[in-house]
Amino acid sequence: MRFLKRIGKIFGSVYVVICAVLWGIQGSFIFHPVSSNHVVRNSIVEYEVVVDESRDIKSRGYIVNQTEPGPVVLFFTGNASDAVSYIQLLDRLDVSVVLSNYRGYGKSDGRPSEKTLLADAQITLKMVRERFPDRPVVLMGSSMGSAVAIRTTDSDVAGVILISPFRSMVHIANRSVLRIFPVRFLMRHKFDTRASLESLPDQVLVMYSRTDRIIPPKETERVLEKIPQAEVVIDRVHHNAILGRSQNLHSIREWLAENFQDSD
Repeated sequence: MRFLKRIGKIFGSVYVVICAVLWGIQGSFIFHPVSSNHVVRNSIVEYEVVVDESRDIKSRGYIVNQTEPGPVVLFFTGNASDAVSYIQLLDRLDVSVVLSNYRGYGKSDGRPSEKTLLADAQITLKMVRERFPDRPVVLMGSSMGSAVAIRTTDSDVAGVILISPFRSMVHIANRSVLRIFPVRFLMRHKFDTRASLESLPDQVLVMYSRTDRIIPPKETERVLEKIPQAEVVIDRVHHNAILGRSQNLHSIREWLAENFQDSD
């Protein structure tokens, strides 16, 4: 019995240490700031917006098709992408697209966190409305960016496009080996979307893959239960290949045209 108790104490101590480590370094698992070497064409507009005046922190991104009429799409990337790498893809939507970079990503200053990402998204949305007055704004997010789009949506957002959305990071972790740990209490960057799902506009497009190993399809399907108004496109490709598929870009372009074709 003493031996078993000793083993139990050792395992208990190791478990507590692992929990503490997970709590402390989780940011390095969730956020992967990158900077691409893509060459930006002269037709691409680069913008910057101050997101923290006290420390002069600026978010920097890109605008494609700035003079195109119709809706304006504000795009939020996944957790390991520089917005510049999406320029060629989103240029094919034939509408104005603002590609936002999180803090620490691309040319943006600072370090990322859930709190700063969501706060900066609100500031960027305000900038988009000032730059494109009287134009319907559609928020679009891929993977982690889908949570940012959902949480940023307000009553004046005209539509939302979600690529591989999820309920929260906790739900994703609980579908992995991390479920042996109390991730609900350990997770500091939860990106919980549940309270915002029922406030999404009538125009919602959801796209996901049945073979996604990053955001399990069952997780996206739980999200869909809360947004019955959504149009859904289902694919069978890798998580990172969903948005790159020509047929999926065509579906987004057609959805934008059908819902906002009369927008000036």
